[in-house]
Amino acid sequence: MKFRIVIHAAVLAALVSSAAAVGARAQSTAAGPPSPTPAAVHLVKLTNAAKEPVSAVYVAPAGTLDLSDDLLGKQTAGPGRTVTLKVKDPKGVCVFDLEVLMSSGDDVTKKGVNLCTSDSYTFAP
Repeated sequence: MKFRIVIHAAVLAALVSSAAAVGARAQSTAAGPPSPTPAAVHLVKLTNAAKEPVSAVYVAPAGTLDLSDDLLGKQTAGPGRTVTLKVKDPKGVCVFDLEVLMSSGDDVTKKGVNLCTSDSYTFAP
């Protein structure tokens, strides 16, 4: 009989172990899917084809007013110069409206620029 009790104890231990593993998996699934990957970032080479420097560049998903911070920061893009912009695209929309502030104070908006089809954009007012 001792032998039979030992077998039952081993089976019981295996069942308890399996149940704990299933419970842990259920708990991790209940917590939701893993956290999303970091926001997509488009590196865009912006070439200034205007006759005056660009002093700021802002982007927003097309058709929205959700403008980014100035993507140029402290730099400017003189005529004929190319700068690299980091455009965050957490929702994967790809299409943005660009608002470009010229050194004269004029601003120019370019609507519907697709940043997923090319890594460069030539700005001409």
